[in-house]
Amino acid sequence: MATFHILLPYNYSPNDQKAIRFAIDAFAGRRETRVTLFHAYTPLPTIDVSASPENLKMRSGMTYLAVELKEKEEALKEVGEMLVKSGFDRDAVTCVFEKRIKSAAEAIVDRVAGCNVLVLSRGAGKVTHFFTRSIYARVVTALRGVTICVAT
Repeated sequence: MATFHILLPYNYSPNDQKAIRFAIDAFAGRRETRVTLFHAYTPLPTIDVSASPENLKMRSGMTYLAVELKEKEEALKEVGEMLVKSGFDRDAVTCVFEKRIKSAAEAIVDRVAGCNVLVLSRGAGKVTHFFTRSIYARVVTALRGVTICVAT
């Protein structure tokens, strides 16, 4: 039986749900399958609120963004739980929620090390399609020795 280590980049879009559904349909229930659910978020800037009274006004906006990040991290864990309920072993599902230091494409390429399957989603929106294609193209051209599944 083949061993699969799947990387599922997740960006909370409806198209990412298609990638999750594909991974469940194709790989759930297999004994030697591990899944890494991955999201790299843009880190919040650090602002010295004591430097200026104007900076103090930004505190509430930053607090809101910090809460939103925490909610996204919890949502990622919920998707991980959904994978477990759909047939993946609990010990085989890992959720990675980390600061993005490089581009999204570079973060995916770095994270795919050690995986042999990458499941991507591609959207069909007109404006977002341009940017999605860019990330998609950079990831696909950078990888060798990894099976890439594209859910559309």
